[in-house]
Amino acid sequence: MVPDTLVLDQKATHDSNTKTTYSSCYMCTMDCPTTVVSEGDEIISISHPECIRATGMVEQRESKQRLTTAKIRDTAADDWSQVDYNDAIAHLAEKLTAIRKKYGPEAVAFVVGYTKEARPYFRRLAYSFGSSNYITESSCCFGATFVAAELTYGTDYNHFFQAGRFKQPETKCRVIWSNNPSESLIPYERHHLITEASKVPTIVVEPRRTMLAESATIHLQLRPGTDGALALGIAHILIKKGLDDTEFLNQYAEGYDAYKTYVEDFTPERTSEITGVPAELIIKAAKLYGTSKPAQLAVSQEALVQNSNGLQNHRAVILLAALTGNIDIAGGNRPFDHRLKGKSVALPEGMYRPAENPMGSEKFPLFEEIYNEGQAMLLADYIEQGKIKAVVSFGTNLMMWPNSNRLATALQKLEVFSTSDFFTNPTVNVATVFLPAATHLERQSLVMALNGRVQYRPAAVAPRGQAHGDTEMMFKLADALGLHNQFWGGDISASYEERLSSTELSFADLPKNGKSISLKLLDIPEKNFQKVGFKTPSGKVEFDSSRLRSEGHDGLPIYREPHWSPASSPEIAKDYPMVLSTGIRSKTYSHSQGRELAILREQEPNPRAQIHPDDAAARGILDGDSIEISSPIGRIKVVAWVTDAVLKGVVHAPHGWVTANCNALIPDGEALDPITGYPSFKSSLCQVERA
Repeated sequence: MVPDTLVLDQKATHDSNTKTTYSSCYMCTMDCPTTVVSEGDEIISISHPECIRATGMVEQRESKQRLTTAKIRDTAADDWSQVDYNDAIAHLAEKLTAIRKKYGPEAVAFVVGYTKEARPYFRRLAYSFGSSNYITESSCCFGATFVAAELTYGTDYNHFFQAGRFKQPETKCRVIWSNNPSESLIPYERHHLITEASKVPTIVVEPRRTMLAESATIHLQLRPGTDGALALGIAHILIKKGLDDTEFLNQYAEGYDAYKTYVEDFTPERTSEITGVPAELIIKAAKLYGTSKPAQLAVSQEALVQNSNGLQNHRAVILLAALTGNIDIAGGNRPFDHRLKGKSVALPEGMYRPAENPMGSEKFPLFEEIYNEGQAMLLADYIEQGKIKAVVSFGTNLMMWPNSNRLATALQKLEVFSTSDFFTNPTVNVATVFLPAATHLERQSLVMALNGRVQYRPAAVAPRGQAHGDTEMMFKLADALGLHNQFWGGDISASYEERLSSTELSFADLPKNGKSISLKLLDIPEKNFQKVGFKTPSGKVEFDSSRLRSEGHDGLPIYREPHWSPASSPEIAKDYPMVLSTGIRSKTYSHSQGRELAILREQEPNPRAQIHPDDAAARGILDGDSIEISSPIGRIKVVAWVTDAVLKGVVHAPHGWVTANCNALIPDGEALDPITGYPSFKSSLCQVERA
């Protein structure tokens, strides 16, 4: 039996000089509870729920490769000069103040990746400085699913398709769309979606044959980027077979008649031709889902929307729940707006957000309006156009951008570019100010988990060298910019107090050794929409979105081929005939994090791209060979992973590897989703050759 808890780095027998800190792991964003035993600034042991990523947290802190000194330079071409941390902060503040005076505050962009813990303060810093250009990794992760759900179902439902994270005993059927829990959802192979697949009929929609797909009742293995067509094809069958919930639709659906007419063209045969899924399997899956009520639809937070038609594809999928009446019923798709939320501190009391529109609002207004931040995928455009002169960043990874080599070049044109991180990476390489970051074992945080867990997580040990927590750095920079009063007079504890004011707790209630408190969350009754409706313009589920139409887009979830595909761009496919899908998840790493750690690299030492045996044989490629993947804009070298788990004609490449940045192969510009600005990571074109 696999143990529930692992103990790491046992260094000494506990004695009276040891300290126990109840902490949480931030090797991803799940904040799983941990217990740290330390003596002075040395860690003796850590216990935590089983997870390979967590085994790297001590090495992350103690690695000899770690950067622990502040550095500055004039340009990215110059050598670094090591400086005192306070001097680096003062230097950055001086540069930013001069740029604000010369160009205005909007010339500075504030960009944040990981950690997410300090984001409330970073947004506050941007707005207090006077810039609305606050942008995050949500510009290609989760934000578009939030927008799609709000446009379709309204505010209360913008999270509810993450239902796969929450087990409901009433569920009679599960549709798991582009989720791979064995690599991305703790506890991985033991996740209930996998262990219960033999008990609860499960339909998996996934371009690869994953562990979950192999456990499923039905696996719909589709060509990447064609999810919208498959959803419309399933809807066609549900309606033809009378499996749509007419009672729900008559009362709570807007634009259903137009939608019904549109899906008439998505016959099983046409849908099969587009997606590659056999028509009989599509029919079988639709019947199973439509006759098994309550049924739960669990959709990836990223995969569907990372396409050039991503928002409409996602809408097509999530509308299946409304079509079958599986909305806000036990065992179906329930909103969880009763989750624990802290008070927003993005703006000081009495202050308004800067009047200027943030980055991308002119091109993707609905993304900015609904998700309330700029669209980061346009950062290179804004720098090249002279609109952005400086970037302040924390934990930012330029490999997150499509055509990322273009952004790397653009960032070197800035008058100042600051970043904060643990290790050298492509972003640090083009920065002009570097601030060393404290690991989660060395920094304090206020944890407010979705399940009602509240925890003050103290620093278990002191930071190495000059490293500081992101929150502390932001407070320090605010002070240097003359924003001391807007940041609680420099008192981080006071900020925690304000954030907790939306709950029944005060900061004094939280144990300072890190022990957590559990709050009982409000239990919202089923079918709450019968009382309050859906918070859309029509008050109903919008199959035909009025807000989309008002911005000149299709109101219906229209299917379009990916920007680059064998069907939409045959002239490119002639030289780059294989479909490229990037972003394979790994339980070893959280995105790009952890690849400097030996304990994790032992588990997964090299970037491996999956390719079908027939495609490999045609190119003289054997499993383990070095191969090159190329597109019209770039070329990378990876290791071949020859497997029939992928479709013939499709290559799946991992993301996050400095040595093989797959996103450098993905186009930006016109290839971005026209509504959200999301990149087409999940479906593009490439060629593969033996290196």
